[in-house]
Amino acid sequence: MQSEAVWRCMADLAMDSREFDAEALKSRLAGRRMGWRIHYLPVVDSTNRLALKLVREGAAEGTVVFADCQTSGRGRLQRVWQSPPGRNLYASFLLRPAIAPAEAARITLMAGVAVAEMISIFCPAGVGLKWPNDVCIQGRKVCGILTEMKTTGRALDGIVVGIGLNVNITGEDFDPVFRKTATSLREETGRIFPREEVAVLLCDSFEKWYRIFLGEGFAPVREKWLSRSGMTGRRVRVLFQGEAQEGVVVGIDDDGALLLEDELGAVRRIIAGDASIVKG
Repeated sequence: MQSEAVWRCMADLAMDSREFDAEALKSRLAGRRMGWRIHYLPVVDSTNRLALKLVREGAAEGTVVFADCQTSGRGRLQRVWQSPPGRNLYASFLLRPAIAPAEAARITLMAGVAVAEMISIFCPAGVGLKWPNDVCIQGRKVCGILTEMKTTGRALDGIVVGIGLNVNITGEDFDPVFRKTATSLREETGRIFPREEVAVLLCDSFEKWYRIFLGEGFAPVREKWLSRSGMTGRRVRVLFQGEAQEGVVVGIDDDGALLLEDELGAVRRIIAGDASIVKG
């Protein structure tokens, strides 16, 4: 099955003229903190898998893996991330922050802030954040973030932040399951974007917010995340491992956990799960 997926990606690449200009991207990112070293593959199973391999091999912070197509793109909770060639941006950032493994959730929210700020260049209105890892435009998902890490004992060896951003994919390209809930920059603006240009802007915004996180801590990230989230004050249901918890979102705490207030006024910390707004 894996070989068939690779063959399909290669066949689609041959028919698609919107090639990714990796050499131009390398030149433009030379000397930056994020993207100073790039690994680009036309086809890969998962950019996160390769980036984690690079962590184990000692690759330096700021290394970024880009791919034109993923045959086994992954989202949170083992979901499949639709990764066709010639249309979107699939990137994994390698980080080595001096933080404890328990603080890794903050990196996910930081990445969300960076992506949302970058997307707002093209879509000034309607860009929002959904806990813990989605970026949306007018409530429809345009980007997913998957953060994974490698540890030795209680020490953090490295973090990989995978970002899947829908750039030029059209509504008819989406799997029917996602057509009502997903969108892309093209769908929202009517424009086709050079993906290497979007990649440069993504690296710039990611580097900016990573520097803020390292220099000033999580507080400014938390403030910016809350300003872009449409969840505060809304009733949500969080599903995790077959169990559901429901309440009104009152914010996120200093660790990035979602804070839910129940009918009795008690506030619970939610550290993992799939959150959705309760309608009606």
